[in-house]
Amino acid sequence: MNIVEAKNLSKWYGEVIALNSLDLNIRSGITGVVGPNGAGKSTLFKLMVGLIKPNKGSISVRGRDPWTEHALMKEIGYLPDHDYLPEDMIGSDFLELTGGLRGLEGWVLQERIEKISHMVGMIPYLDRPIKGYSKGMKQRLKISCALIHDPDILVLDEPLAGTDPKVRKVIFGIIERLCKEGKDIIISSHVLYDIERLTDQVVLLHRGRSIASGTISEIRSLLDEFPHNIVIQSDNIREMAKDLIDNQWVKSIDFDTLYKDRLVVKVSEPDLFFDNITDLILEKGYEISRLYSKDDDLESVFKYLVGDRSGF
Repeated sequence: MNIVEAKNLSKWYGEVIALNSLDLNIRSGITGVVGPNGAGKSTLFKLMVGLIKPNKGSISVRGRDPWTEHALMKEIGYLPDHDYLPEDMIGSDFLELTGGLRGLEGWVLQERIEKISHMVGMIPYLDRPIKGYSKGMKQRLKISCALIHDPDILVLDEPLAGTDPKVRKVIFGIIERLCKEGKDIIISSHVLYDIERLTDQVVLLHRGRSIASGTISEIRSLLDEFPHNIVIQSDNIREMAKDLIDNQWVKSIDFDTLYKDRLVVKVSEPDLFFDNITDLILEKGYEISRLYSKDDDLESVFKYLVGDRSGF
């Protein structure tokens, strides 16, 4: 089921085009929206949550227009990329204010604040002024605000920006837990590795357009014109090279200049190559210590798609 659909979606600010005839579908689960700064991620998220109106085309969330269907906001939690927290308030007061704006009150609101604060690890800090919070604490408070009304869909714009590795690990755990609880999560980042840790379901944005969407392997399989670099490490590396060179899917073989027991095989159809090399290993009795693709990662896919001008 698609939770978000955009058709010919465009948004511009004066002469600046943020989104340009964007078409995309986002399915249930965790979806990463990836692209360099200025790709249109924040504009797309603001359109999803009804903060701005499209100049052209349409966007729907669960089949409804977020600009006109105000009741839809009860089902969406939003974490913006900018720092909007009032520094003179203490954390608990701001959560009470946010919950009150969402229609919560009394013991229902207090129970919700306690549950969410415990989940994100903010219980010890709720009685402190926000101006004394670290970047990681502010991000966790913002996640709490997005969760206060128990939404089904979370739209998280750069929740990991500026956080250290310890905080990133905490936020990863929160997102994974929420997904297991049945929440649909749409998360943006300009750090490709962060998204790969959370999901392989991605939308790649570049200059306001969706250049690809789906799983990383699905996107990579579309790039037939680009060779797929596979690293093989073995004590029998020269014998393997002789056996592989005549394989119809092998375009070239290069020996690693640093590691004498490794070679890099450029192949045109990786799935067929992996099927055949398994048979070769079993037939010849080769001992393989490592066998992996250099091009199945998100960064490689993005660079292929934009001609290595991504800005990452």
